[in-house]
Amino acid sequence: MLFFDNSLVNIILLLPHLFNMFGMSKLRPGDFVFIVKRDENSNYIIIGRIISDNDKVLKVRGTFIKPIGLLERIRAGRAQGKPVEALNNPEPNNCIFLIIDKLDTGDFEDYIDPKIDKVIPINENRFFVLDGWVKESFSELFGNYFNSASDEEKAEARGVLIKKMNSLMSQELKEHVYAVARSSQIL
Repeated sequence: MLFFDNSLVNIILLLPHLFNMFGMSKLRPGDFVFIVKRDENSNYIIIGRIISDNDKVLKVRGTFIKPIGLLERIRAGRAQGKPVEALNNPEPNNCIFLIIDKLDTGDFEDYIDPKIDKVIPINENRFFVLDGWVKESFSELFGNYFNSASDEEKAEARGVLIKKMNSLMSQELKEHVYAVARSSQIL
């Protein structure tokens, strides 16, 4: 007959609650997520909302984002350091390096296996900032600025970008875009 120490039994019983306390909670329908998937070329991301949880596989609806501008810059030898690190290990805190240049985006609705794909819960505000960045075409606007051939083209791209930033209704998205523009030395 096996006897367990009471402290071991308590730890086993509290294990699910400890995971919740330290941010490793169970993903549920309605949660917003940042997903890292791999295709034949590189990592890409999906931002979305969990629609259902079926047998430990999540159905997610959202947007896929493939960083074609960053991939082109890496192939041309113009990107190194943090952008390459972000491509190799994308996460919500470094994904700006993926989405600051040309993107291939589209609607996503499919099943995700958390055992295969990296699934990171994000809050609603983070989701709407990332989604707004894509939907408002800021990747294209920043890419136009960075890829300008002349000072005149750069000034025109900067003007279009500033006009778009000033027209934003979402204060959080506006603050995020302005911060990126300042750190990119556009402003």
